[in-house]
Amino acid sequence: MRKFQFFLLVEAVLLAMGLVTILADNWSSFILILAIVLMALRFYNQDSRNNFLLTVSLLLLFLIFMLNPYIILAIVFGVVYVIINHFSQVKKKNRYALIQFQKETLTAKPSRNQWIGAAEHTSSDTYAFDDLNIIRVSGSDLIDLTDVIVTGKDNVIVIRKVFGPTKILVPIDVSVKLDVSSIYGSVRFFDFAEYDLRNETIKLWQPEEQRSLKTVKIIVSSLAGDVEVVRQ
Repeated sequence: MRKFQFFLLVEAVLLAMGLVTILADNWSSFILILAIVLMALRFYNQDSRNNFLLTVSLLLLFLIFMLNPYIILAIVFGVVYVIINHFSQVKKKNRYALIQFQKETLTAKPSRNQWIGAAEHTSSDTYAFDDLNIIRVSGSDLIDLTDVIVTGKDNVIVIRKVFGPTKILVPIDVSVKLDVSSIYGSVRFFDFAEYDLRNETIKLWQPEEQRSLKTVKIIVSSLAGDVEVVRQ
């Protein structure tokens, strides 16, 4: 709160000094008084005959304010205060979040995205399924779930890429819900007919597998590329 009061005090001093220097000059004070009189006449009389003169005087007054060194200092000081205050608030929030994480045990496992080239994705080194979130520019992707232990129905694989084919190998006992959005591409879902996508979105699943205890939801968004889901 004291910093804000100091900011208001400095701004008031700079603006007051700027106004004093403007009024000290004959032409500047004349234009300021003229603009105030024209605005008052327009407010009370609702007369639009002096609109041109009012616009010109306000434009000149704006240029006078912008060329005044005290006004410029007030603007720069205000911008610097806002930037410093913003970063201090962000730092304070991050510090609070860190304290909260220390109370509630947080586990982080960062991994780099391979944007270009062929890539083979496995869920984890321990062969327990872990949700996948992949961002790619171009390249072919192979996701092999045959050696992964899949349990439950909340398993998700999200792939966002610009160009390239995607192939997912799925075990026999795991049901799949496929959601593909593409500008130009094709979708092959197990042994069913192939679908061509032209700026379309398609969702595929087998109703008889809704009772399955193991389900993986696969979401693929691409500009161009084929998607294939195969039983292995």
